Amino acid sequence: MGTVFWPSLDLFAQAILGEEDDPKPLSLLGTSAVGTSQDSTRSGEQAPFEFLNGLVEEVLRLNPSIHSARLKWAASTKRPPQVGSLPNPEVSFSSMSSGNLLPYSTIGNGPLSWASFMFMQKLPWPGKLNLKREIAETEAAQHAQRYQAVTLSTVRQLKTAYFDVGYIDQATTILSRHLELLQQLSKIAEVKYTVGESLQADVLRSQVEISLIWERLELLHQQRESAQARINTLLNRSPDIALPQVAQAEHSSVELPFSLEKLYLMAREQNPEMETERLEIQKASLQVDLAKKMFFPDLHISTSYMLRGGPFDNMYEYRVGVEIPLYFWKKERFGVEENVEELERSKYDYQSKLQEITFKIKDAYIHARTAQTLIRLYRQGIIPQATASLDSALSAYEVGSLDFLALIDNALTVFNYDLQYQEKTRDYFQSLVRLEELLGFVFVK
Repeated sequence: MGTVFWPSLDLFAQAILGEEDDPKPLSLLGTSAVGTSQDSTRSGEQAPFEFLNGLVEEVLRLNPSIHSARLKWAASTKRPPQVGSLPNPEVSFSSMSSGNLLPYSTIGNGPLSWASFMFMQKLPWPGKLNLKREIAETEAAQHAQRYQAVTLSTVRQLKTAYFDVGYIDQATTILSRHLELLQQLSKIAEVKYTVGESLQADVLRSQVEISLIWERLELLHQQRESAQARINTLLNRSPDIALPQVAQAEHSSVELPFSLEKLYLMAREQNPEMETERLEIQKASLQVDLAKKMFFPDLHISTSYMLRGGPFDNMYEYRVGVEIPLYFWKKERFGVEENVEELERSKYDYQSKLQEITFKIKDAYIHARTAQTLIRLYRQGIIPQATASLDSALSAYEVGSLDFLALIDNALTVFNYDLQYQEKTRDYFQSLVRLEELLGFVFVK
């Protein structure tokens, strides 16, 4: 649908107000939201989301939450080699003297004088260290998924606020256009009231509608300030930095290429929260295996060298110790049971997360499809019909067969449908952005 013209009111305004008032051509004021959106899309046809993509690159580079999650993941990758290594060995020195407090002073003088050096190493039961390393590697993989989840969530917040700003800017343009229209209609009503061809109620109604539009403009200004501050906060900069006007892209510039079943499958394979829960099951399973290994004893080996001196032979000692899980019925047994229950819990958490993600996908998909259907309905049916009805009302008002209040109602109807068109366009893109977070797949780019 192209630009809609209202020539009848333009000519009628000139006839009533006179040429000296030089009214603005109402054909420009009557441009529908559809035409405005299409024109803005054509102006940026090659890259409708160029500004948005720049913001996304900036948020990935500057957002502190993303950096924090990345560093937490990087730190977690340093843990597996630590827990997978043998415990630090122990080296000790001792001396025994007979008749003198000073070390080494009586070595060689008697059998009870000596100096010794000992080396001791703890050896966990085979498999324990490998399991601990695998558990740490699984935890690092979970932190990688959480880093991805934080990134997707932050980008989703940025894009949601961006489309809020786009809607607000378009709504402000529509409100300003209809404000000018109502001001001209109010001026016509005042002239007709002065010459006795209209009622005072017509003038008052137009002034009320003008005041309501000023109110809505003020609310939109407040909403834009909030959305703008949100974007600036995500970009780690002052919330007071002004953003340029955002042109709302046509919904047809981004299509939803997958079926609902395909989206479910993609979520199972790509959603970072789902992958985190799957890794939680893997980690819990490894912890069960480790708990079972705790029934097996750890070993302690040590060797020592004893220097006796003089006529006495030096001595060597080798020792092997076993750390016996003597109280296994109170410790190790309950450790296994605890980790088995944790494994079952993690499976239920996975199923719960799957249901939650599935619902969110279904909800976002329905919103996107519904918004898409309504956008087409507004553009192809409702707005053209409402505009034609307004043109007819203008002609009827010009010849005096329609009262002023009915004309105002017709103008407000077109105005409201224009806003709803922009609102559904915003809802469509925000639904796609929600799917991006859930699927790890970029639709709006």
